[in-house]
Amino acid sequence: MTGSEQEALLSAVRQGVAQVLREQYEAMRQTLAGLDTEALNWSPGPEMNSIAVIFTHMLGAEDAITATVLGEPIERDREAEFRVRDVEPAQLAARVEQVEQRALDRIERLTAAQLEAFHTPPRDRLGRRFLGSWWIVHVLEHNREHIAQAGLTRQLYQQRANHS
Repeated sequence: MTGSEQEALLSAVRQGVAQVLREQYEAMRQTLAGLDTEALNWSPGPEMNSIAVIFTHMLGAEDAITATVLGEPIERDREAEFRVRDVEPAQLAARVEQVEQRALDRIERLTAAQLEAFHTPPRDRLGRRFLGSWWIVHVLEHNREHIAQAGLTRQLYQQRANHS
């Protein structure tokens, strides 16, 4: 593959990943639309997470993984993501915007060497060491899983509220 062919392929990968991320951020915004603090922090039951926890965790993972693939230092306290309480809608919306800007910027700067290299996020609880390409795909699938979970949590909250 020539250098220009490799760059064209990398550009196509960047564009595709960025488009999926933009769609996911829009899905997050739709999930958050119209929710108040109570709804955002409501949990369906024991050992189940609120939308605030789900999105805080998802955004923390995305931020840390994309930073790791690009070799940028980042601090993350995964356990703290599951302890958030009383999150305000504006606070979470701002976090979505911040991570969106950073992640899309990182994807735009992504190199073939970073995709081909092995990476381990700092303090990864599973000690995983995978190709950068794996990590980028993992971000997309991890996000989709949690966006769906948050959507279901929103439906459960609304159903509960409608039956009260």
